[in-house]
Amino acid sequence: MSQQIQRVNESLIELGKKKASLFAFFSAMPKGGDLHHHYSGSVYAETYADYVISKDYYLNLKTLEVKKEIDDTTVISTSEWKKFSQINNLEEVKADLVRKWSIKDFDHGHSNMSSADHFFTTFSDFSVASRDTLEEGLAELKNRALLQNLSYLETIFYRINWKDAQLKNEEQVDKELLNFQKNKDANGLFEYLDGLHNNLKPKIDSITDLHNKNVKELHNKVVPDTDNLIVRYQNYCLRFRQPTDMFIELMSCFNSAEKSDLLIGANIVAPEHGETSMRDYWLHMYYYKFLRSKYKNVKFSVHAGELTLGLVRPELLGKHIKEAIDIAKPKRIGHGLDIIYDSDFTNTIKKLSNSNTAIEINLTSNEFILNVVDDLHPIEVYHNYKIPMVICTDDEGVLRSSITEQYVLLRHRYELSYMDIKELVYNSIKYSLIEEEDIKQKLLDKLDRDFDEFEKKIPELEPLFILGK
Repeated sequence: MSQQIQRVNESLIELGKKKASLFAFFSAMPKGGDLHHHYSGSVYAETYADYVISKDYYLNLKTLEVKKEIDDTTVISTSEWKKFSQINNLEEVKADLVRKWSIKDFDHGHSNMSSADHFFTTFSDFSVASRDTLEEGLAELKNRALLQNLSYLETIFYRINWKDAQLKNEEQVDKELLNFQKNKDANGLFEYLDGLHNNLKPKIDSITDLHNKNVKELHNKVVPDTDNLIVRYQNYCLRFRQPTDMFIELMSCFNSAEKSDLLIGANIVAPEHGETSMRDYWLHMYYYKFLRSKYKNVKFSVHAGELTLGLVRPELLGKHIKEAIDIAKPKRIGHGLDIIYDSDFTNTIKKLSNSNTAIEINLTSNEFILNVVDDLHPIEVYHNYKIPMVICTDDEGVLRSSITEQYVLLRHRYELSYMDIKELVYNSIKYSLIEEEDIKQKLLDKLDRDFDEFEKKIPELEPLFILGK
């Protein structure tokens, strides 16, 4: 360890647990990339509220539901629905929308919803704005990333319009797929999926070509690659879909990523504790295994183990990370919380280590949604077993957070050294889904320069050390 780095490490120790000092320190520190980042949940609710107000959409004053249009004139005439231009207390209404579309001012003790339910319902609530504000949203995320000293953003972007590939006999196909899962017949499933894949591919090729074209045009217009920031996109599907639709959507994600340098992943989202998500987890992991064999160049991350005791029955915990690394074999795992409930923990952690799979750590998200915080979080378990990790935001807009805050919480709660934290930052580039080695090396070289400059400035931050004591 160089004397310069030793000094930074000692300085971080001197800062103690004072959050004000830690914020100042980590605000200045380069942070590499944010790899677990949902686009729509990362745009702040104020942006969405400003949009629907500017478009003069309809608002239900009682439920705060927003609609672009209302066809039924009898509904419009009721006092509950008004255009935003007809509302006198607009500032108050906007504040209410921000609370509904994020966790701002959420009161765990007095809300009629659980924190998990409140979190997940925000996405459908603000979808009236999020699907039409891609340019504004990307511009916001670009500016925030630069202000937060990020140089890479890997965001889970908007969904592929795969509905035109749906099958006429899906109810029967669903039964066949569920039967393979019931019998744990992986060989029969693969043979069946092969036929589905060949049947679907021509239509999906056409769908994904259009999707890739749209994303490329949007990217080039708003966030083209620069020396300061590179943005890439993960495709995603919704894990609550019935088996056939789930396969079609996930196949579309892989197909799109195979043909694009910008769209570089195929993730799976939505509440993992949902009934269909839990029922079909085995099936979903084998979908990944099958599609990995068809689209060999596609790397991916999966949400796995975003579960805790009390959310589901105890016997349903502890298997998700094991099945992800045994079957799907992702490059990264999002959340990874329920490994502590694995009855075969020692073998699972050994497999995880040998697979070189990174864990995406989302501290604010895990605390709010699942109340997994402090020593219940397995971050120290992963650290002690030398499992690679990356620090991420998940949904910084809904969660009213930032990448800087995630590093503040990391150091405030856990005894990681400066070198440990610096390694996590470098992991955010090393474990990105970028395949072009020249781009990855460019980002690593930038980190080298940025850290060298940051570490040289440590003497200028010495007043913080006094504050931190």
